[in-house]
Amino acid sequence: MGAGGGGSIFSGEPPVYYQTYGQQRKGMLSDEEKRNLTVAILALTAALTMAMFGGLSRMYNTFTEEPALVGYIALVAFVSTTTGFFLHEMAHKFVAQRYGCWAEFRYSQQGLFIALILSALAGFLFAAPGAVYIAGRIDKRQNGIISIAGPLTNVAVAAVAIPLVIVFGGIIAWGFYTVIYFNAFLAIFNMIPIMPLDGAKVVKWSPGVYIAGIAAMGALMYFVWVFLPNYM
Repeated sequence: MGAGGGGSIFSGEPPVYYQTYGQQRKGMLSDEEKRNLTVAILALTAALTMAMFGGLSRMYNTFTEEPALVGYIALVAFVSTTTGFFLHEMAHKFVAQRYGCWAEFRYSQQGLFIALILSALAGFLFAAPGAVYIAGRIDKRQNGIISIAGPLTNVAVAAVAIPLVIVFGGIIAWGFYTVIYFNAFLAIFNMIPIMPLDGAKVVKWSPGVYIAGIAAMGALMYFVWVFLPNYM
């Protein structure tokens, strides 16, 4: 199972549909943004579920014998998607709004289609679900802070969930572990310093902050991968 990233895209001037919605209220989601987020979350949940089974055919075979197991894994995929993807994108949005920018998420139809096809046929998830589009006047520092907000949110989710793996056992611990792994992986993946990923904008703002961030996220990923399974 792999993963992909979303992120934020700074466009300078408000998109055409900015005029339709008028002045954006901080912390609020437009109907169009809610629709885009819903489509992206459902598509990513389906793709992640299939990827965890190794493909659509294996998921179907399991469903015929253990439908409850498929339902549980789908629930884990949904929680992973909402904490890993949704909160990541909302962090970009709300920090951008704090700087007075217009910011809304839009899904990528092509990205979601590729995610569904790869997970169904190959059992591998690589997703580019979309991005938060940002318009306004911001400097390099502000753009870097907006960008790192997403990965830091993933780190926070993973850190909060780690004790739950230790407290619970069995299949419940596995569910929390999956949520942690998904968030930790998204954090470090999105910090790759290649556009349009978040890392490229962070390193442009402050190489020092980038090095500290990638080191912390790498340490988290190592702990999750090597040590945390011992507590399950």
